[in-house]
Amino acid sequence: MFERLAETEAAIHDMPVERVHLHEVGALDSIVDIVGAVYGLEWLGAAEISASPLNVGSGTVRCAHGTFPVPAPATARLLRDVPIYAGAVTSELVTPTGALIVTEYASRYGPLPPMRVESIGYGAGDRDFADAPNVLRL
Repeated sequence: MFERLAETEAAIHDMPVERVHLHEVGALDSIVDIVGAVYGLEWLGAAEISASPLNVGSGTVRCAHGTFPVPAPATARLLRDVPIYAGAVTSELVTPTGALIVTEYASRYGPLPPMRVESIGYGAGDRDFADAPNVLRL
């Protein structure tokens, strides 16, 4: 996954992979997110991952190279061919790390498929939005 992320950044910056510096996504929290997601999915033995269309948020985001519209360049490139939409929250809701993880594991995108729910997990973000919870539900 880190190689795919480096290739994405290299394509955006039009440079060889060897010269890529993984700014925000090379931070400790992103490394923990990626390694933790891989470990968790392997430990759970998840046979198939389905994802809803992704709400990327709206507005702008500050990156190492300036201010960009949401989704950020790396996020947008990682989400090619994935159904996305801009919701009412004026903030970045899908980061490059999140885009990398979901696109690595999701085999389909769309409405909730028929299933029997055995358990539910929530992960909460640090930001508080006025009209929407900042959570990821699995």
